[in-house]
Amino acid sequence: MLTRSGILGVAAAAILAACTTYTGSTDNPIERSLTWFSYVAGDDIRASCTAGSRDHFRFVYNANYEQQVRAYDLQGVEGGADYLARARNRPGNVARFQFSNPLGPWELDRSTARLTNAQAATIIDAFGRDAAAAPDPAGQQVKSNEYYWIVSSCNAGTFRIWVFDQDRVDLSGLAFVPELRAFDETGVAFREARRVEGFDDGAFYIKINSTADGTVRGL
Repeated sequence: MLTRSGILGVAAAAILAACTTYTGSTDNPIERSLTWFSYVAGDDIRASCTAGSRDHFRFVYNANYEQQVRAYDLQGVEGGADYLARARNRPGNVARFQFSNPLGPWELDRSTARLTNAQAATIIDAFGRDAAAAPDPAGQQVKSNEYYWIVSSCNAGTFRIWVFDQDRVDLSGLAFVPELRAFDETGVAFREARRVEGFDDGAFYIKINSTADGTVRGL
């Protein structure tokens, strides 16, 4: 089992996230801590985004980071799209501890599906409507103890990031959310946005750059 010092070590590793690039899975909690900023920014999607690449959308929902995180990847394949959902509630559910997998309490639940072109288009079309009505994401900054969606995508060979922050957007009215949730079989109940009380001591920040195609590091 992770000791107290081990848990603190995982938390401290998040400090390095601003300079560590995501290249693999976010399921392992140590890797997730080290690469979370890069994952949310879609650095891996941007690196592979070319004129001939397939579309790839990543939707990340921060429902007060310590309470719930959800992430959905939708990546184009022949005849449709691969859908991957990941979610966790408050980390550290020791009921999930096993000697064969001591990091289990800190991992994300996941589910996958192969969507048809029509099913994928329903999600992307809904997202397009929301993106068109959303405030300009360039320069926006969000903090971890609040509720927001960050969407990074390679669409028709162009990479871009969008932000839907509870202070600027009615999150309950986003059209793409129920479309994403329709295929989510993680078993983690969706945490609706709510008013955030108290101070933001210990919160971390993510800021979108001035061209909305990356994040500003070192905050």
